[in-house]
Amino acid sequence: MAAEHVLRSGGPGGLSLRSVARRADVTPTVLYTYFDDMADLRNRLGDDFLGRLDLTLLRSFAPREALRRFLHHLLAVFHDSPGHVALLASQRVIGPHALALNEALLGFFVEVVGHTPERAAALTMFATEWVHGRLLLWPSNPVTEGFTRAMSRIDPAQFPRTTASLSASVEDEGVELLVSAAVPEPSGSG
Repeated sequence: MAAEHVLRSGGPGGLSLRSVARRADVTPTVLYTYFDDMADLRNRLGDDFLGRLDLTLLRSFAPREALRRFLHHLLAVFHDSPGHVALLASQRVIGPHALALNEALLGFFVEVVGHTPERAAALTMFATEWVHGRLLLWPSNPVTEGFTRAMSRIDPAQFPRTTASLSASVEDEGVELLVSAAVPEPSGSG
């Protein structure tokens, strides 16, 4: 799809009906046959992207492992598509895939984990926001030359915990915190 190519190459900022039409080698007015407007095109791109997620992971393992695997899968799929991450962060998406994702998470939290519908809704929102935040901040996390230079001007003894945490490997710790908050340990496994 031409719109997918434009999104991958130019991000959401490069996405316009003109750029998609140019890529598809059609006039921009032809796109109105398929999309009401730019918001409709962006919505469809976001919803189609969410269709790439393997929702069966939420029902294929014991609850804690299911959520852990699903979150790792989701992060991997999203990590490889920064344009889609930015698009999904810029607008709320609705469509069959977005709704299926929401239903799968709500069903998992209610039917598999045993939360109330209200708690399941809160956990679904929390997980969604955590994933978006992590992915949006991911590009700013690598240690760059400028970061290293700025750190060299700071006395690490003044900030010992922060200095230690910068060298710690906490990549999976966020997933584990989310899993622990959402899926309590089974009774007697303490």
